[in-house]
Amino acid sequence: MVKKILWAVLFSLIVIFLAVWIWSGGIGKAQNQSKAFTNLIDFIFFHGTSTDATLRLPWQPEMPTGAGASAGNDAGSNLVGEQGGSVSQSNDAKTFGSPSPLVGQVRIVSGGGVAGATVSTEYLAISAETSNTAPINLRGWSLQSAYSGIRAYIPIAASPFLLGTVNSAGYVLLEPGQSVILNSGFSPVGVSFRENICSGYLAQMQNFTPALPSSCPDPALILPMTADNLKAYGQACFDFIPAIPQCETPLNNIPPSVSANCRALAQDNLSYNGCVQRNRYSSSFAGNVWRIYLNSMGKLWQPGHDIIRLLDSEGRTVDVMTY
Repeated sequence: MVKKILWAVLFSLIVIFLAVWIWSGGIGKAQNQSKAFTNLIDFIFFHGTSTDATLRLPWQPEMPTGAGASAGNDAGSNLVGEQGGSVSQSNDAKTFGSPSPLVGQVRIVSGGGVAGATVSTEYLAISAETSNTAPINLRGWSLQSAYSGIRAYIPIAASPFLLGTVNSAGYVLLEPGQSVILNSGFSPVGVSFRENICSGYLAQMQNFTPALPSSCPDPALILPMTADNLKAYGQACFDFIPAIPQCETPLNNIPPSVSANCRALAQDNLSYNGCVQRNRYSSSFAGNVWRIYLNSMGKLWQPGHDIIRLLDSEGRTVDVMTY
């Protein structure tokens, strides 16, 4: 008799418990609460500091996962936004990261231009060590901001560059001792290029940051003193040509005593394309600096403080600049 009474009481309690459980939310609520409960049990009795990303104590913040959206710059074809990501990725971006086999062979040598007021004046420079034994192909190389996550890839460049034509461009082969100026904006001449002894002529019509060198060939070299030249161009030409400043094309203020032949000689030869045609096969023609433009619509680097990593084609760190 007592046994029957106990079974009846137990059955009644089970029915009452089920009724209350269903009324209070049922399976859905139980599942939500069980997550925190199982985490707490696991924390206390088993792991203590579990590394399973799916387990989280109720007071722990949820960690971000996955790649985020662009960091805000209107990126060109060689810009990738990588803001966000996991905490481990974020911490890795603020340290040296995975080292490249080329560590010590290419360095960030100047960051003075990262504080440029506009995107067109923002730049930094990298340089290959003179002790390198071979050129380094910068195909797939990039720069990345640890603050914003923006990653800018180094584009192709022309060597030699010519005005007014479609240039043949290729990946930068950085010879020992050569440097690359990496400007955040767009090229004033429409393409990245390698400097040469004629590049100063480009600055007559366009602005470059930093300024291009003004060490073009001496204008007098286009007019050797010969009897034939005296007859063809006139005596006044021998006073006019040497007086023209280096890296300037004479456009105005040409003396009336200068003959038409002399005028044409100066304008055809003392210009960027004219200088290139005269000197491109000279051993001293090509320069040791590349002007590379990252084609960003907005500034890439933070004006106050940032950590910028130079990455190789595998995303491994070659060098780091902090400021």
